[in-house]
Amino acid sequence: MSIKYAARIGAAMCALLIGARTVRAEQDLTPTAAFEKRLEGAIRATEASPRMHGMSYLQRRAIIEFVAGNMLFTLLHEMGHVHITEMGLPVLGREEDAADSFAVVTMLEVGSSFSDNVLVQAATGWFLNALRDEREGASLTFYDVHGLDKQRAFEIVCLMVGSDPDRFRGLASKVGVPEERQETCRGDYNNASWSWEVVMKPHLRAAGKPKTVITTNYGKGEDDLGVFEQTFRAMRLLETVADYAADRYVWRRPFEMEMQTCGTANAKWDLSTRKLTLCYELAAEFAQLYRSFGNLVMLPLEASAPAP
Repeated sequence: MSIKYAARIGAAMCALLIGARTVRAEQDLTPTAAFEKRLEGAIRATEASPRMHGMSYLQRRAIIEFVAGNMLFTLLHEMGHVHITEMGLPVLGREEDAADSFAVVTMLEVGSSFSDNVLVQAATGWFLNALRDEREGASLTFYDVHGLDKQRAFEIVCLMVGSDPDRFRGLASKVGVPEERQETCRGDYNNASWSWEVVMKPHLRAAGKPKTVITTNYGKGEDDLGVFEQTFRAMRLLETVADYAADRYVWRRPFEMEMQTCGTANAKWDLSTRKLTLCYELAAEFAQLYRSFGNLVMLPLEASAPAP
């Protein structure tokens, strides 16, 4: 993956979290100040939602950050699948692992507090999923195409500490990654980053070459899922990723990104219909996950600072 592309998409992602309608008015703000401004808008917009009823400002803020971070990570994971199938990229190992590494490497190459937060929220989400399944007595599906939830969480943290040991040592230690494993994570990150950059380089779009049309669509958020439709529309989540993917890369054919009420919590790339779908139910599941277990397993951003 091109570092320049990652930085550009990352800058645009900073306009996503949360609810930005224009960047021009924020050009003179620091990234932190701009983030705070957009976050305030999202919190105000969700205050009247039945799903947020009775919640304090800090509670609403925490849920919005958690849900948005996990949905963005999921979108980038699915984009990993799109890159693999549309560009005919080789995959050594499981494609689901490669898609995860695409999402992590993309955010790490941004190298901002925003991208750190997305990865911390995603790792937290996988730890919470594992905790929920343990509490509910769910069986582990060792045969699944995905890794186990805790494995996916630890892999995010491993690539983080591998990319910058000083910056993320505290986080890795907090979740229980031994020092000897932290050392080998450096090789894991270098392999993942270099591999994506090499396979993506032939597909960079030259200046002046026509852009592939990547359409976006937000379906209706049925019943109490409307708040998620409203929030993600305001974020322009799909448009931002689609615009930069079209600007930076040459694609074989047009494709579509959509958010829909699906009847189940899911996200998928369907090669037969050439459609990437994020379900509003998945966002609702992240919100419920946080409300049920968020006080038990949360990884503060302070853990990403250099350990003493």
